[in-house]
Amino acid sequence: MRKRLSIYFWLAAAVLMISAPTFAHHGSIVSYDINKIVTMEGTVTEFQWRNPHVYVMYDVKDAQGKVVNWGAETHSPIVCENQDGWTKSTLKPGDKITITVFPSKIGTTRGLLAKIVLNGKVIIDDTGRGVQAGQ
Repeated sequence: MRKRLSIYFWLAAAVLMISAPTFAHHGSIVSYDINKIVTMEGTVTEFQWRNPHVYVMYDVKDAQGKVVNWGAETHSPIVCENQDGWTKSTLKPGDKITITVFPSKIGTTRGLLAKIVLNGKVIIDDTGRGVQAGQ
């Protein structure tokens, strides 16, 4: 009986250890307000092409004219490349963009990327994500 209990314990521990990364990953609906969008004009300061998400860091001016740094996360690099046609050189520091994000629920200057317009061309448009995720 004791041996069987020990086997069950170690089996359960192994299953939890293997599945831990699944539970650790956050969902968009938890961090971002997918029912609200914010559109801004800004300048790219950094384009982080890395796993698990690609990040666009950019400066915008607030209502008082003060420069504020924002960040937007999107898909993984492989999804950005295969689905959106991006490469690690799609955006560069200094690029002027119009960007739309689903803002952070806690009011930070972070968001989930919804749309970017660069030089008059839409390079990603996930604005439908909010409606889909909210259903």
